[in-house]
Amino acid sequence: MEDLITDSVRARLALARADARELDLYSGAGTDFYQRLVGADRAEIREVMALARRTGGPILDIAAGSGRLTIPLVRSGYRVTAVDLSHDMLSHLRRALPDHPALHCVVADMRDLRLAQGYALAVLGATSITLLDGEGRSRLYRSVRRHLTSDGVFALTVAAGTSAATLSVPQEHEITVPGPEGDETYLFAQQVDADGASRVVNWLRPADLRRGGEVTVLTSRLRVLDREQLAAELVASGFAPPRISAVRTQDGQHIELLETTAIAPLRAAESDV
Repeated sequence: MEDLITDSVRARLALARADARELDLYSGAGTDFYQRLVGADRAEIREVMALARRTGGPILDIAAGSGRLTIPLVRSGYRVTAVDLSHDMLSHLRRALPDHPALHCVVADMRDLRLAQGYALAVLGATSITLLDGEGRSRLYRSVRRHLTSDGVFALTVAAGTSAATLSVPQEHEITVPGPEGDETYLFAQQVDADGASRVVNWLRPADLRRGGEVTVLTSRLRVLDREQLAAELVASGFAPPRISAVRTQDGQHIELLETTAIAPLRAAESDV
């Protein structure tokens, strides 16, 4: 398992003589924290709903997680296939929409989808494109083309402006996260790799830093990307130059939506790559 503890968190652990229990943000108990962290975030929903009204369905929600985008789409009458690599993440979605006939959950790698139908709209929200390295993004683009209808739309989001700038510098600050018994304080730490291409992020509760204890550290690695790089990759992968628009947010974050279509069907040789 890759060591994803930042230097600043490691120093805090050493000072407290505590041991880290590293936990991936997107599996097991990490998904409960993720749901508390982002569950109330309404960013992108307005824009995705507008796309759905224009394209119709069916809709493919890639890296759907706990259903932040899927749930409002399904409740608005769209048929949605929600794909995520984490069974634990999708379990939150299934509990929110138990046995809903318009929802199909699939545990699968978004880089290699092999589904039985085409989609009028494929969405990759929450800037989840940053979970993938360059090879992974190339595979994702082929996977999306494989599943779009002839006039299907692919939409994804990425941080922009001042929000993007904060992703390229080390950070450490406390945040407030809703908990089962009220708000809880977590330490957020971010470490940027030497080449600036990716960042490691950690969350832990400062209250757990007790001498000789074990501290749960939630971790993830994310790539540092911008719209220009993604637009170039999309074009190189057989998509039209994307239309770029701002996403309305409640907390001042700068997020952009890239919307594109495939310029040609995926050839059999490409599909098998």
